[in-house]
Amino acid sequence: MRLAHALLLALASSGLSQQAIQFSITKGPPGRQVGSTSSALARRATYSEKLINNISGAGYYVQVKVGTPPQSMTLLVDTGSSDAWVLSYKADLCINSDSTIECVDTFNPTKSSTHKLVNQSGFRVKYLDGGIALGDYISDDFSIGGTTVKSLQMAYVTKAVRNTGILGLGFSSSERAATKYPNIIDQLVDQKQIGAKAFSLYLNDRRTDAGAILFGGIDRDKFIGPLQVVPMLKSGGTYSSFEIDFSGVTIAYTNGTIVNISSSVLDHPAPAVLDSGTTLSYLPEEMASPVFSAVDSVFDPDLRYNLVDCGYLDKEHNLSLTFQFNNTATIVIPIRELVLDILGNYKIHPSVPFQRSCLLGIQSTDIFETQGTVKQSNFTLLGDTFLRSAYVVFDMSHYQVGLAQANLNSSTTNVIELSADEPSSLSSATGVAAQQTTYTPTTRPITTLSSASDSASDRLRPPTPLSELLGIIAVTLMSTIIGGAFAII
Repeated sequence: MRLAHALLLALASSGLSQQAIQFSITKGPPGRQVGSTSSALARRATYSEKLINNISGAGYYVQVKVGTPPQSMTLLVDTGSSDAWVLSYKADLCINSDSTIECVDTFNPTKSSTHKLVNQSGFRVKYLDGGIALGDYISDDFSIGGTTVKSLQMAYVTKAVRNTGILGLGFSSSERAATKYPNIIDQLVDQKQIGAKAFSLYLNDRRTDAGAILFGGIDRDKFIGPLQVVPMLKSGGTYSSFEIDFSGVTIAYTNGTIVNISSSVLDHPAPAVLDSGTTLSYLPEEMASPVFSAVDSVFDPDLRYNLVDCGYLDKEHNLSLTFQFNNTATIVIPIRELVLDILGNYKIHPSVPFQRSCLLGIQSTDIFETQGTVKQSNFTLLGDTFLRSAYVVFDMSHYQVGLAQANLNSSTTNVIELSADEPSSLSSATGVAAQQTTYTPTTRPITTLSSASDSASDRLRPPTPLSELLGIIAVTLMSTIIGGAFAII
């Protein structure tokens, strides 16, 4: 019988299957700007501690080990890209004395006896902000949760635009390499660590500092009701991203009024890409505008983002958004999960009327057109502000996605393994009957943000002071959107 290693991130429990391997994942940016007015946390504390409960939720990170002897790495878990990559100890961003970005963990191949060079200068990614990441392709032993993948091919980045590496979990067809290769998901199956090219994602709510990912399995204690199965969509004749049909959004107002915003209002298709490497969620302008009206959101012309009253965090609000997919699957998101208290003492434009302003977790895709980063914003991008309310199963063996309402703050596990021979495993899976914890509204502490505008991070990313915390577009591929993602070769 195939041994099913389900890799569970962060939520240890005595009920965990003997076939599951658990390890921790932390939420939030693993590094901060040197000299910022943000809280002065120690280097390691910036990604292993709560970061003032890290309301921004700027990414989910996992600890891995690379090489022999193993070197510890902190990688961003990213469903929007397909390469695993590590930062070189000689990366320009890390050794540049003018840089205000502090690198977290770097890799030195000269200290690994199992390192091999696969393709020198073979890795190149150009991002929407004009930044470029360059490096080699190497192979080395890669350990995650006590399981070691032998000779995993990955990128070794010498010219970087971010201060940490990435664990890309997408299809190998979207790798940056000229010659495609088996990535981490492929290798886990090929080396008989899991029984299907599939993994489950559980980010948990915005107030927690940890989430969970399970390779090769489903945790039935982490979601409510049956899994709703939606087929993935092809792009350019192949499966290249986690793209599914997006039917629309329903807004439920506090007075009982229901407003349906169907994707039929668009004059173009706008399928949804599910991307854990993106903090916010983006809807086409025609669909985002009614959402802005529902929460009385105001556009800040300096930040170029829609802001909302932080009062939504301080008390219970019945306003919710229901996302619909393939006219069958639905995910409900309470408004409190879409309000990010990350602005701190940054100077808000005088036109914004709120006593305390928060960033809205839903934005319009028009922002990319106004920044000149895309010509047409005919796509939907659902990042962490959506994914936190959902339990998502990415079944790459059968090209389908399982969606269910997340059972937030679950402290138990009930893991079943998936098999490549059983495509119906998702549709037959059922979670708990109802949400098992109760939300208690509280006033949240503020994450302070520097308003400096001429730092190295500003030069490396789009010109917004939120760039460091949001990590909005640095790790998503443009073939996903314009046939694949936000990064282009």
